[in-house]
Amino acid sequence: MEYIRRPFLNGFIVACALSIGFMLFKPFYLVDPGETAIHLRLSRIRSAHKESGAYFKIPFIDSIVRINNRISKAEIETTALTKDLQTVSIEVAINYKISETIDLYKNVGVNFEEIIINPFAQETIKAVVAKFTAEDLIQSRHEAKELVFIDLQARLIPVYIEFIDFNFVHLDFSSEFIHSVEQKQIAEQSALTAKNLTEKVKEEALQTKARAEAEAYSLNVQKTAVTDAMIELKKIEKWDGHLPMYVGSGTPLITIK
Repeated sequence: MEYIRRPFLNGFIVACALSIGFMLFKPFYLVDPGETAIHLRLSRIRSAHKESGAYFKIPFIDSIVRINNRISKAEIETTALTKDLQTVSIEVAINYKISETIDLYKNVGVNFEEIIINPFAQETIKAVVAKFTAEDLIQSRHEAKELVFIDLQARLIPVYIEFIDFNFVHLDFSSEFIHSVEQKQIAEQSALTAKNLTEKVKEEALQTKARAEAEAYSLNVQKTAVTDAMIELKKIEKWDGHLPMYVGSGTPLITIK
């Protein structure tokens, strides 16, 4: 019985040791969907796997670098000067995707956001913002976005990054500038109200003058048209066709029927 137990125990210990060694040394690696695993052997690229699944490696000799192939988002904060020298604090969101994983890794490494995307974006944003005054930048935000997108897309393509989209998250100006804009808007609104009131007064004056001229013309026409014949005609128009009941003055002498 003792003889039977010893081989079984030894086999169990060996199996446990192999399992522990397998888990510790991990002679395999998994590739998840949406990522590329670059297989390095002694720091040299041996292969790259984009298909999800399990792959073997040599412990302590091979290493794996994982790079995301999905659309990624980079958030960047910076400051810039407008054409009229107003300081604006800017936060942007950039959506991008890796087009050539191995070439990007060879030339840049894995810190491509810090090395490429962030500096390129900041330089492009500052250059575009400098083309607008502060007020124009507020009103033409979409136009500024398009200019940034076109320039940044052209700069990222050669470095194996596909530029998907770009958006201004925040455009924050100084409190002094915001106050000056508000005061200007109030002044413009007051000027517009005064202008409308002036135009209204002018229109009323023109209408009064026109009515007066029309009345004067009408009176002049009537005055010119009054003749003896017109007077007689008016008398006839007013006669109702009945003869007077009495003739004479004072006490009536004759009754006419």
